[in-house]
Amino acid sequence: MKKFYNLILTIYTSIIAIYAYTDPSVINPQLLKRFEYKLSFKGPHLAFKDGTVPFWTFGGSAIASDDQVRVTPSIRSQKGWIWTKNTMTSDNWLLDVKLRVNGRGRIGADGLAIWFTEKPGVEGPVFGSNDFWNGLGVFLDSFDNDALQNNPIIAVMVNDGTKTYDHPHDGTGQIQGSCIRDFRNKPFAIRLKIEYINQGLAIYVNNGISQDDNALEFCTRIDGVKLPKTGYLGVSAETGGLADDHDVLEFLTNTYSDKQATAQNQAATDEQARKYKEEYETYERDLKKQQDDYQKEHPDLTTPYNEKALFESEYDREFRTILEGQDQIRLSLTSIDRKMIELLGRVERISSTTGEQQQITGKDRTGIPTDVARIQDINRVINANNDMSRTVQSFAYV
Repeated sequence: MKKFYNLILTIYTSIIAIYAYTDPSVINPQLLKRFEYKLSFKGPHLAFKDGTVPFWTFGGSAIASDDQVRVTPSIRSQKGWIWTKNTMTSDNWLLDVKLRVNGRGRIGADGLAIWFTEKPGVEGPVFGSNDFWNGLGVFLDSFDNDALQNNPIIAVMVNDGTKTYDHPHDGTGQIQGSCIRDFRNKPFAIRLKIEYINQGLAIYVNNGISQDDNALEFCTRIDGVKLPKTGYLGVSAETGGLADDHDVLEFLTNTYSDKQATAQNQAATDEQARKYKEEYETYERDLKKQQDDYQKEHPDLTTPYNEKALFESEYDREFRTILEGQDQIRLSLTSIDRKMIELLGRVERISSTTGEQQQITGKDRTGIPTDVARIQDINRVINANNDMSRTVQSFAYV
């Protein structure tokens, strides 16, 4: 009975955990959500033909394709990274990252990290990026370095630029929040939502068991997290003696701002636009006055300025369009006529050749006299030519 009760409790807890995520703009209607396209990427057409990703830079072993960025391939001792070229300046934001971690072995290594740091990272020992970073690191650690059987794990570490990550002990004593999730070799892509609102950091995860992207489970929450005012976003990964493919399919960034503050800023922007408009109108009046004064002082050196003469009238534009269309039709008819003459010449040559071969019987293979067959072929070609000419000529009346 006790086991049955524990099973029911586990199922109930799982149901509560799933679908636990709600967008901050729904919880607080005063928040205005904005998608940051310069801080995001997703397929298809993720990369340009030259292999670059718009608004992002990548290096190491990272490879960008049409639908994903492979940060590291499943080859030993590889490091790769991808970082934004632009900074994020909002105090409230949400990262929505979809990724895959796949490998042939039962155990993988080393892992992948999602970053928000004051400066863009460079290649280093912390999951492919540098140590002593100032900002946030969310680690998907695949390998159990400290042999505590607590990997794979999703862990959070905030650094002020003075700490070095304790890799041999998987960051023990440095990790502010974590949840144990086996994110390797899942049937569907893993999805992480990293939410930073009012200095509160929360992470939700879809562990790749369900194809429903909204089937999110709560991972961890940390309050009082102080991050840089502005920073760069990035992803890095690393392989060691064991290797996994670390692929990022989507990296979507949204920022949140207060609607009232946004309205005030918009009002200030409108006021600036009004001032600029008044300044332009004043400048335009002064310029017109200077032109008039110059014409009065130098009547022999100036000619009347006719602004309408610089532009094409609607009637002239329509007439020019008709003439250009008729010229195109004439060129098309000339080309078709030339090709039909060539075709008739070929038919006559072929007919004369076959006629010489069939003079003995006086009939072609179908049993029809040769002269009759030649006349029918020529008539068919002429009729086809006439039909095509009539069709092209009808375009002139459209």
